[in-house]
Order: sequence, then C-alpha cells, then structure tokens
Amino acid sequence: MIYTARGPIHKSELGVTLGHEHIKWETDEFKANTMYFDKKYQEDSILSDLNYIVPIMLDIKARGGRSVVETSPPIGGQNVKLLKMLSEQVDMHMIPCTGWNMTKQLYDVFPLHFEEQLANRWIKDFKEGLDTIDGIVIRPGHIKLLLDKGQLSNSDKAMLIAAVKASKETGMPIHCHIMEAKMVHEVMEVLDREHANYDKFLWAHADQESNKETVKRAAEKGMWIGIDNVRKGTSPEKFELLKYVMSLNYAHKVLLSQDYDFYSEGKESLESHPCTSIFDEFIPYCYEHGIKKEEITRIMTENPANFYDMDAVESQK
Repeated sequence: MIYTARGPIHKSELGVTLGHEHIKWETDEFKANTMYFDKKYQEDSILSDLNYIVPIMLDIKARGGRSVVETSPPIGGQNVKLLKMLSEQVDMHMIPCTGWNMTKQLYDVFPLHFEEQLANRWIKDFKEGLDTIDGIVIRPGHIKLLLDKGQLSNSDKAMLIAAVKASKETGMPIHCHIMEAKMVHEVMEVLDREHANYDKFLWAHADQESNKETVKRAAEKGMWIGIDNVRKGTSPEKFELLKYVMSLNYAHKVLLSQDYDFYSEGKESLESHPCTSIFDEFIPYCYEHGIKKEEITRIMTENPANFYDMDAVESQK
C-alpha cells in the first residue's frame, strides 16, 4: 500500500513517478509549524499558489507523469491541504512525508530519550495521520531526513536512529538527504548498529558528487540510490552515473527525479519552466546513448512503486 494525499492506493496505480520534488518550500518556519502542529492553513495563499503549480503539474502529466513525491519535510512547509487540492485538480498522486520538523539544537537541550520521543512523533503522524481533510486521513508515505554536511552530528545520528525505529514500527521508508559521499559511510555505521533494513533506506542526492566507490558500497549494502538532480543541462553526467549503476546490475533500486521547487519555478516563468527536463532532455539523451526509453520508464514506474510500497501494519488493517 502507498499512502497519498487522497488516501492509500495499490502500488500498481502509481505509474511514472518523480521520486524527489518540492511543491512549495516554505521559508517561514512559524507558518510551516502552524500547518504541521496546529493544522491551520491560509486558504487564500493556497488558491494563489495553485495558479503557479497546477500548470506545471499538467505539463508533467502531459508527458506521462502520474505521481510526484513531496520531499519537503514539515519544517520545509509541507502543506497537505495544498497537496490534496492539487492532486484532485490534476488527477495525479502526491506522496506526503513526515520527518525532521524541529531545529536540531533541540537535541542539545533535550538529549535524554530524544530518539524514542522523535520516533514516537513520526509513528503518531502515520497512525493518526498528518491531518484529516474531507474525511480523508492523510498519512505520510515516507520519512524525510536532511543531514548536514561534514561529520555526522549527534542530532543527525539521533534522527537516523529515530527514523529506523519509526520505519520498523510503521513500514515507512526513509528518504535521506546526504550531500557528501563521505558521510554515507558514517550513516551506514549507524544503520548497521540499529539493524536497519537497507531496503527501506534511500540515499537522496547520490548524484551530487557521483562518487562511484561509495555508490558501489551502498549498492552492496542494498541501499536505494537517488539520482534526483536530473535538471536542465545535466543529462550527460546523470547518464554516466545511471549507466554505472546499471553496470552493477542495480538499476532496480534507483529513483530518478529533478528536485525542483514547482512554485518557485512557476512563479519565475510558466512558459519556460524546467520542471519537465527529465522528460524533455534526459530520457531522449539516454535513448540516443544506448538506454531505451522503456527502461527509463520502467525505472520511474516500478522502482518508486517498490520503494514507497509500505508493509501492512496490523493496526491499520
């Protein structure tokens, strides 16, 4: 079962999916926390935002896209009411998330039982829903983490441990932003100590440095690989990494996406926005250089369906 803004769907319904995008990143953390904790939304703002986001979604749909994964955690302003309205207007699936929803300094103030309390919050988000709108309980379809650069901090370690606990309890996969390949090895040490299921863990932004040695190590562990900055003008370098992953016989555990902010791009220009670059540039480039369109379509259909498909939870049956 995959949890979307319109309720749960079977994995066969997901279709071609962009596995890492942002509908609208909210820089005002007070507003973001008000939506997450108080379930209060600015209706006028939502209607205004839709004017910029709906055309982009329709452009994606016109090229065969059927689903989008929202990777803005609650502190990034994930607006589940906006997601639901958008999903209904364009008839596409939107997968919301839970995850990092507080300043990391809270760990330094309240380190005692931090992992358990944070895990319990994310478990509650799933079991009770991020919100209930029009009778639909909107549950998160994944846990989104954002790790800082440099050495893995105590707060980041705690978030990883909490995410593993919550994942084991609910079946939610972990979608983890890691910008530096060297940090992946530290992350693996934490995951190994927690006996984490690597089949539930995605290294988002593996293409930031495209470190083949680390990508190979991640593949050996069974970790999912995110090639998710497939932006305008990047096709050659992204193709090379995908080709390498395919040489490892690991194409079945890759997620492809663009990591655009649809609202910002739409507000900049609805006529020349880059949010369909993966369809307009990358897929044709892959075809020209030896990867069939059918293979990319399979990667964008079957892989996200498998990653975001959650194990049945007894209490939710």
